[in-house]
Amino acid sequence: MKLRLFLAALAASLTLFSAAPAQDAAPAPSPALTELQALVEKITTKLRAGSRTAEALAPELAEFDGLRAKYTEKNEDTAQIAIMHAMLYAQVLNDEDKARTLLAALVADYPGTKPAEMAARVLEQMSPEARAAAEAAQAEREAKLNALVGQPAPALTFKWSSKEGLKTLADLKGQVVVLDFWATWCGPCISSFPQVREHVTHFAGAPVTFLGVTSIQGFVANMGPRIDTKGDEAKEMALMTDFMKAKEMTWDVVISDQEVFNPDYGIEGIPFVAIIAPDGTVRHTGLHPGDPESDITAKVVALLKEFNLPLPAKS
Repeated sequence: MKLRLFLAALAASLTLFSAAPAQDAAPAPSPALTELQALVEKITTKLRAGSRTAEALAPELAEFDGLRAKYTEKNEDTAQIAIMHAMLYAQVLNDEDKARTLLAALVADYPGTKPAEMAARVLEQMSPEARAAAEAAQAEREAKLNALVGQPAPALTFKWSSKEGLKTLADLKGQVVVLDFWATWCGPCISSFPQVREHVTHFAGAPVTFLGVTSIQGFVANMGPRIDTKGDEAKEMALMTDFMKAKEMTWDVVISDQEVFNPDYGIEGIPFVAIIAPDGTVRHTGLHPGDPESDITAKVVALLKEFNLPLPAKS
């Protein structure tokens, strides 16, 4: 869960670096943000490869120290460096003492900046009372997800599908189905697409379907300027094909009648992966498609073996 949160923070940070549409005439990122972007990309690559110890990330931690020594002016951009440095300790390295020190320094040194406001909120959440409440909420959520395992998958019906004739989740019974709940505005979802693409390639020819599940949002994002589709479902559905092509989505996508934050699946954040067995039961849930710890390949292979279904050639 902590890695999931940090990857989301990285994706949000990368969004800040992305060039705005030309019509907005946004200035180029500052040198500080440009260097931070490069560092963030290095860290993201290592985390997705399973390297998440202080020893493995020592070069990147040293780079953070170098950036902070190089850019000493107190502004929004340098505060971004400070918050990402602190969150690396808090969310990945589990060094709360170091994280508290960095967060407290950020609040004191960068007053009035958005990262300082975020740091103050994180410090509040690290209090014993807040942590106890968060742990209780997390335990409740995990219990709800665990209760789904072994049960028939909650019904899903589709108002649009990139796969001709696919109307319901039940239509896919008899094969392993990997449901990936996502949305066009979700940066972490899009950041995980390369990993999903790798899974799709690995299982080509096997009775496995990777299915991106979203719902009508009233707009389409991340295709240049945001496209308003409020009140025009047909327009949003038509744009989905263009979005899939632009993002190289090599798996099928559906727009469900149910909301993407589907309470029947216990979804409170996306991306969210659930794996459905050939008999239509939920076997795994609450996975992140971009997190190596999710080990989606092994989970799918195990189900294929359990149901005596053909394995992919690469297994």
